Amino acid sequence: MSALSLISLVFGIVGVLLTIRQSIWCWPFALIATLSSLFDFFSVRLFGDMALQVFYFASGVYGWVYWKYQQTQSFFVSRMHVKYIVPLIVSTFLQGLLYYYVLAYFRGDLIIADALLTAASVTTTYMMTRKWLENWGCWVVIDVAYCALYIYKNMPLYAVLYLVFAAMSVYAFTTWNKQWRAYLMINKPNQ
Repeated sequence: MSALSLISLVFGIVGVLLTIRQSIWCWPFALIATLSSLFDFFSVRLFGDMALQVFYFASGVYGWVYWKYQQTQSFFVSRMHVKYIVPLIVSTFLQGLLYYYVLAYFRGDLIIADALLTAASVTTTYMMTRKWLENWGCWVVIDVAYCALYIYKNMPLYAVLYLVFAAMSVYAFTTWNKQWRAYLMINKPNQ
């Protein structure tokens, strides 16, 4: 277990807990976890995961700025509109193809799983920055798949981390769903 793995574990868990609470401080914690993870993934040739950390870093900066801007406006948990489902699926599939070819070029390991999980993570991160409730259901599936990948790659600390992330995502879905329902009750039109 490296020091970087331990930093990723601690800051990653705190970052998700702060995201569940919708605290803007989730973003700096995520940035630290992201940077520390990048090097571990490079060492085991999971180049998709490594590149994903670069994306997470950029997304963390974007999320931090976006949430900061939204603090001056009404910015609540919402449900994703059905019109976004097909574009998000198509985007994820196209990303997966692109990542597959990039990872194959760099001779990554487990490139199909790496490419698909990277693509799904990018899409779901976008959903999270929008505070769409459905992002948490996607994270459960992605985190469980990552857990299996990290067990296979003999990265037990990351397997545990992603198992914790999956459990936290279930809790987050429940928490955000309650907040969404409360918002609906408060803003229900008079009949």
